[in-house]
Amino acid sequence: MMKHAYLLYEQQDAEKNGIFIEQMVEAAKKHGIELSLVITDEIDLNFLDTTIGKPLFVWNRTRNAKIAKKLEITGIKVFNSSFVNELANDKKSTLQFAQLQGIPTVPILLDPQIQQYPVIIKTIDGHGGSEVALCKNAEELKELQEKWHNRRTIIQPYIESNATDVRVWVLGSEIIGTVKRIGGQDFRSNYTLGGTIEKYELDAEKREQVMRLQKALKSDYIGIDFLMLPSGDWILNEIEDPVGARSYYELYDQFLPSLIIEYFNQQKERA
Repeated sequence: MMKHAYLLYEQQDAEKNGIFIEQMVEAAKKHGIELSLVITDEIDLNFLDTTIGKPLFVWNRTRNAKIAKKLEITGIKVFNSSFVNELANDKKSTLQFAQLQGIPTVPILLDPQIQQYPVIIKTIDGHGGSEVALCKNAEELKELQEKWHNRRTIIQPYIESNATDVRVWVLGSEIIGTVKRIGGQDFRSNYTLGGTIEKYELDAEKREQVMRLQKALKSDYIGIDFLMLPSGDWILNEIEDPVGARSYYELYDQFLPSLIIEYFNQQKERA
């Protein structure tokens, strides 16, 4: 008898991730799970009460923690939890949380503290390198603040990283992949913006920091992004949920959908 589970996406992200969604559905079938796609743009929260029922699990690939909270209240297992989803989609809260765990992070500046330019301004809930801008002077900063006047933003010092960062994919308590991303003609290192990628080997200290953060988060499947400094040290930049995996597919032979479904199954068996 097939077990039922749901995969939640917003329409725009579902269109970008069509192949991955198909792979997840097929991987789930091999484990006796019927994984159904739900486009959250097309429903309201009350729909979840009448349609979701009591599935094996729900994988929330949206950036809407309210959905996860509503499902959790009814006792449904949601990957990732609403706590992780909400935190990962608030850059300021992410950095504050990581600081409490003793993880080195990119500093946050208040307007009166800005003595030196350039600085970086970001919306706290932007993703994929969008809504991030380099400001060379106070005039450019003011212009961006006015543009995003209805959004929450953070300002950070520009830190020289040679447009290089490291993304670490974590599945449960296991690091399943690590990639160094180097930007092209931009200070941002996102692969989707034209950068290059290569595998990266974590040393013992960096691995310990990743696992310390994961243990505090109690996450299921996330990406953790660190800026690489010229010294070889790193500082946390952000956490991604949902996290993309394009560069993972480029560099690793493991079939990610199978890894994820196996993990979800194991978690339900232990519950």
